[in-house]
Amino acid sequence: MASGGLVDRIAGEYGVHFVTHTKRISGRHQSKARRTCQTLLKKHGAEHLRLVFGLINTSENRGNWSAPCVTAVSWLVLNKPQWVERRNFLTCFDQLDLEDLMTKAKEINPAAPTITLAVLLSYELEKSMTLSGGALKAAA
Repeated sequence: MASGGLVDRIAGEYGVHFVTHTKRISGRHQSKARRTCQTLLKKHGAEHLRLVFGLINTSENRGNWSAPCVTAVSWLVLNKPQWVERRNFLTCFDQLDLEDLMTKAKEINPAAPTITLAVLLSYELEKSMTLSGGALKAAA
């Protein structure tokens, strides 16, 4: 299957529908990040993309389907695999407010909100995981 069809199918598993960049987003399950998702699929595979979608699709963060958010969550998963394996990871991740963090990232660094969001996610998640499950290992 071509990556275009597969990326649409994976997005559909989470109720996400891609719209063209010229169309206005009119719902929480619409995204303009199709090209970003195709790139992640090509570079890191379907399971990685499903993990990213699954994290963004948690009860508190559903609807944050922008390219910077998808990329930042992907970066976090790729660069902190030891966190993903922790028992409390999903609970801690769901406590983060991706929309609020994205707003802060745009305020802090409007020229590079993606990397700023990735850093904010890392700091906030580390803080949350430390508070909920004891100190993180030094390797984290």
